[in-house]
Amino acid sequence: MKSTLFTLLCCFIFILSFNAQETQVSEKEFVKKIEGFILDKKLDSASIFLSKLETNDYTAILTRIADREKLSYEAYNTFLKSVSKRTSLNYLTIHAFINEFVKEPNNYKSINSDYVHIKWSQIGNLRDEVTLEAANIEHEKLEAYVHKFNDADDRVLALKTQITSHPIIMYNIKQDLKGKELCLKSIKAARKLKDVKLEIVFLYYLTDFLIQEGKLQEYIDVCEQSLELEKTLPNQTDFHIAILEHLVDAYIYIGGNDERVNKLLDEIYQDKDSEIQSFSLYAKFIAKLTKKGSQLNEILNKFEVKNVFELTEKFTELGKDLNQHDFVNLISGCADALVAHDFYKESIRYKKHEIVLVKNIYTKELSETLSNYKTEIAVKEKEVEIESQKERTKIFLIIAILIGVFLLMSLFTIRKIRMQSKELSKKNSLINESLREKELLVREVHHRVKNNFQIVSSLLELQSKGIEDEKALELANEGKNRVKSMALIHQKLYQNESGLVDFDEYIHLLVQELSSLFKSENKIDTSIKSKDMSFDVDTAIPLGLIINELITNSYKYAFKQGKENSLSISINKETDNNFKLIVEDNGPGLSNDFDVKKAKSLGLRLVNRLVKQLHGSVSLTSVKGARFEIVFKDLHARQLVD
Repeated sequence: MKSTLFTLLCCFIFILSFNAQETQVSEKEFVKKIEGFILDKKLDSASIFLSKLETNDYTAILTRIADREKLSYEAYNTFLKSVSKRTSLNYLTIHAFINEFVKEPNNYKSINSDYVHIKWSQIGNLRDEVTLEAANIEHEKLEAYVHKFNDADDRVLALKTQITSHPIIMYNIKQDLKGKELCLKSIKAARKLKDVKLEIVFLYYLTDFLIQEGKLQEYIDVCEQSLELEKTLPNQTDFHIAILEHLVDAYIYIGGNDERVNKLLDEIYQDKDSEIQSFSLYAKFIAKLTKKGSQLNEILNKFEVKNVFELTEKFTELGKDLNQHDFVNLISGCADALVAHDFYKESIRYKKHEIVLVKNIYTKELSETLSNYKTEIAVKEKEVEIESQKERTKIFLIIAILIGVFLLMSLFTIRKIRMQSKELSKKNSLINESLREKELLVREVHHRVKNNFQIVSSLLELQSKGIEDEKALELANEGKNRVKSMALIHQKLYQNESGLVDFDEYIHLLVQELSSLFKSENKIDTSIKSKDMSFDVDTAIPLGLIINELITNSYKYAFKQGKENSLSISINKETDNNFKLIVEDNGPGLSNDFDVKKAKSLGLRLVNRLVKQLHGSVSLTSVKGARFEIVFKDLHARQLVD
């Protein structure tokens, strides 16, 4: 009994302490928690926290999102603007929310500017914080949407101009000045539309190209022009702070504008959303200031510190809520400021802190990337599993209905199949027997053709023995070689069941035949590279004759006694449809003005004809000997052309 009372008392104390802590938490912190729950899809938790807040315009939006009610694009835009300001959030969660909740409008009578703005902001954040590829995908979707509307409407034209910012930035990333031309064109369009906000947007992007061109003064002038334009607007644009930061950086770089820099920094500092970003700029500015200047004293007094070291300590404390990368920039700027004002020991400490932070960032980013990847994979697998389960349920229902029908049909079908299978088996045996007979006939044909070629070759050899004229004898021998090369093709076809000729083996045998025929006493180093090259008979015969002619040409004119002679033959696949044959030797070559296509010799004329037959081309170079390059197509490629 005592233990039960003690437990109840502890719970009561815990509840009281929890409520006391809860009252100390500001409404702003509550809203942040709720936004986080919504982005993490913990909608029940979001609803519980919302019940503790008074209802206003923004909490009403959060309540409707938590209840999964459909909102206007303007309401979604309000929510997304709020969460996008939180640098601690991983943008992928916001990206996932947009893709789930903010669908493309299905009304194409009038363009929805709030939807365009949401997608435009999403593209920019994806580009800066995720990947360019993800940004490009969303840009294509947005471009497809806005191009469904007519340019006659100024509002449509303004939005079409606005979304050109993404390709402009992509050009800037590639350092391509085509982006500057597009930027100037967009500025001109904005001025024509009298849209000052749009003009400021593209003036901002123009400054990036001016930096690329090294036009610093023009860069400053454009930034100042943008600020003057902003004065004509009732509210500042989203680019206002960024323009101020650009000006501060530029003025600090050129020096001599301390009063203007201090004024610009004060404006950044006074803005609640950018106050935290101003500290690293102040540190950078202080590093350039003299040790006893009025501007330095003014800054020290503003932050109620005595010296630069105390100021950097205060910046570090105030900037602790910055994201990791911005905090590292702040620490680095503070270290530079400390060196400039003789706080060397403290500067070394800041530099060490910077190194530790950089190491932690890379380690944390790597682990987060791996964790996000694993989470993404797990979520996808779960989604696939759920979808699969739904599909399986549907399939089971369909199967249950159809199974009876299938059983009846299968009984009938089995009987019919049995009867048909007997007939098919008979037909298949006849077909297989017929195919075997045809294969044997084709092989027999190749064998007989080979024998006939050998008979012709023997007749030519007998005929040549009675020829005394050297020219006539040479012609007879060349004819005999051509016949032998064709006979060798048919021999390979007879021996190979695939119906293709292995050209690596063929070239080796052909070189061996020609070497013994010419009975050359010269030492010849022969290199053959044609591995895995096989061709059909319609390609093999002309290709074999071409190789025969070119090798014969080398044996007749290139090789000499007393020197190292070399012969190289190679065949390789160039593209999907083309092959290349190269035959080269290290002989004297041919004259530079020799045109192989206008050759008068029978051998080269035959080569030209055969190359044309293969839908190919032939070229000759004579740098360190004769080098013939022949590009040709196999039968399949030639049939496609025909």
